[in-house]
Amino acid sequence: MRAISVLSVASPVVWDELEALAPVSEHLGAALGPLRREALPGFERELLPQLRQGGLEVLVRFARRDAAALQAAREDLAQRILELPDPARWVLFAAQRHALDSEVLGVQAWDPVEDVQSVRELYTAGLLQPLDADNAAGRYRLHPDLPPPPAVTYDFDEAIMPPTDDLAPPGPGAVALLHDVASLAAAVAHVLPGRTLAGAISRADCRRLGRRLGVASLAKDGKLEAHERWQRALRALEALGVISTDPLSREISLDLGLERTLAGSAQDAVDRLVDRLVDRDLRVGLPAVRAALRQAGDQALDEVVFLDLLRVQHRDMIFPRWTRRRVAIYPLLDGERVVPFDDVGWEAIEARMIPRLLRRMERLGLLRRATGVFAATDDGRRWALGDEQLGSPVWISSDLELIVPPDAVTPWERFQLERLGRCLSRDVVDRYRLEREGLAQWLSNHELDEALALLARRCPAVPEAVESTLQAWAAAAMRVVLTHGVVV
Repeated sequence: MRAISVLSVASPVVWDELEALAPVSEHLGAALGPLRREALPGFERELLPQLRQGGLEVLVRFARRDAAALQAAREDLAQRILELPDPARWVLFAAQRHALDSEVLGVQAWDPVEDVQSVRELYTAGLLQPLDADNAAGRYRLHPDLPPPPAVTYDFDEAIMPPTDDLAPPGPGAVALLHDVASLAAAVAHVLPGRTLAGAISRADCRRLGRRLGVASLAKDGKLEAHERWQRALRALEALGVISTDPLSREISLDLGLERTLAGSAQDAVDRLVDRLVDRDLRVGLPAVRAALRQAGDQALDEVVFLDLLRVQHRDMIFPRWTRRRVAIYPLLDGERVVPFDDVGWEAIEARMIPRLLRRMERLGLLRRATGVFAATDDGRRWALGDEQLGSPVWISSDLELIVPPDAVTPWERFQLERLGRCLSRDVVDRYRLEREGLAQWLSNHELDEALALLARRCPAVPEAVESTLQAWAAAAMRVVLTHGVVV
């Protein structure tokens, strides 16, 4: 198998139109049918500018696996996991809990001496790929389609207590931040703003972002630093690592990997946001905090009792237990002092680390804290309970205008709506209008059916004029398509 680029056209007569604008046939390989041919390396770099200069737009897309292939891969992996010996399966689950972007550092997840056989079994099963040659403590990449590890069962009833009067007021919520992140990311994808030499976004581009966001004051003054809401969203995009600046042109571009963070319900998106923004060593503590908040509900939790229960129920949550000369110790590098893996070690190490996790969650608007006590905010309870809590439906008119009430869409759906259209006004109720240019850009990574499904899911009724207009726009945008990464 190999991955190639494929040029496809809507009808055979388009081949002649292409040839009239540029020597297309010289840059095409084998025919894959009457409407598809392999595009040779250099096609996009050398011919696309000529075709676009001649007035013909080519939609550049990237191949995606269909749902059936993805489901088949996951079922195959689930079967492989079932066939593993118990020790290898436990090592795999520990690796998954410590992994970030499917990469894990062996020294953080297992004992490179005692668990080396399990690591080899995972490699043989195709579930783990070493990135450092012959180093059981080094970096490994997990199979990207692995199902999530089983949840750890926690019981924090003894830590639950009434809320105290000195609990801090809640900060800005994580759900609202995710919606703002989605809106600003979509605007960045459309505007492609540039930075000044000082690193700030230029005033002219800030005004363009303001017009795209439907924020009149930003569109007028162009001072993003004066709008804390959008400054916070920009900081979140930078912390997530989904925007980058070209070193030469200083143009800001968006990595659509952001979709993986926003996918699913608002609570799923909050879970991924927190997972990305807390310290890597502390991410493994999030399921325990979530379970504690879910069990507490409207009540608070005693931090000391919570830590003690966590020690008893999941002692190796943050660090794997290594065994040397029949003694349990913390992981260590050559030359480091040996630290026993005991209760004294917990008090000196983990009991000081986990409050750092709680402080970060407080900054993200999920917790309220006081000395020795913490409780969930409204967003924290929604995150812990997993409640969807969608409000009124979205209304769409035949002139392609949408009315979006509060809590009517998830952050992922808002991201798609703002990529598909333009925000006309942003208030308690937001107004959007779908645009041809937005749909053409959106089709680079999605199918039209996904847009129609989004509208059908959130709107009580989608006018036929809307569907026919979107279908006509999609047909025009996909008249000539260059698709990268097609496996043959």
